[in-house]
Amino acid sequence: MEEHYFYLPSEYLNQNQFTLSKEESQHCLKSLRGKEGDSLWLLDGQGTAYEGTISRINGQSVTGMIQQTYPNYGESDFEIHLAIGLIKGNRMDFVLEKGTELGVKSIQPLLLDRCVKNKLNMDRANRIVISAAKQSGRSFFPHVHDPIDLTHWLDYYRDSHKIVCHISRKKSLLNALGKERKNCCIMIGPEGDFSERELNQMAHAQVDFASLGSRRLRSETAVLMAISNLNQLMGN
Repeated sequence: MEEHYFYLPSEYLNQNQFTLSKEESQHCLKSLRGKEGDSLWLLDGQGTAYEGTISRINGQSVTGMIQQTYPNYGESDFEIHLAIGLIKGNRMDFVLEKGTELGVKSIQPLLLDRCVKNKLNMDRANRIVISAAKQSGRSFFPHVHDPIDLTHWLDYYRDSHKIVCHISRKKSLLNALGKERKNCCIMIGPEGDFSERELNQMAHAQVDFASLGSRRLRSETAVLMAISNLNQLMGN
């Protein structure tokens, strides 16, 4: 079998023996034509990957043995936490998927003044994250938080390095990041941009502001640019 990744929650692992869930077993057997003796990769979502071998197929259930364990598989040695004003439908799905692929540790949807929606389907959001993590081979699945308002976000991360991306600012992302290379919170606004009240509130909280360039970007595009650049800057 080609290299494919399967989600293995801790409750499906017993010492060095694993059992795939019903959904993952079906994917292995029906979509990938898995058979006894095949090797496969398993991700626990908490930061560990396993290389295993299928030892038994019982009806629609796949069990096997762990051969190797890989801590921090597919993960960076720094943390990026993404906050974004809630955006509509497929665009938010895109942020969840690409943020996961690009290595963020958490995703915090925000309820801001100009958001056009105020709810997020958390079950769907977590399914998207798991699927994206499996596709990209990440052993840690980003935590998607319930939406909160700006005040609560600023308070929760008051001791963290926070960078807000906004077209009106001149400072580069490199200068806003400074010497921080381990942990950063990056915020992107909603489709309607931040309100003046929110910009003033963030300035009062002494967050750093950074520009992503002279062009006005959609929220989901700004997410891609900001996280990609941070990966390069913090990785170096």
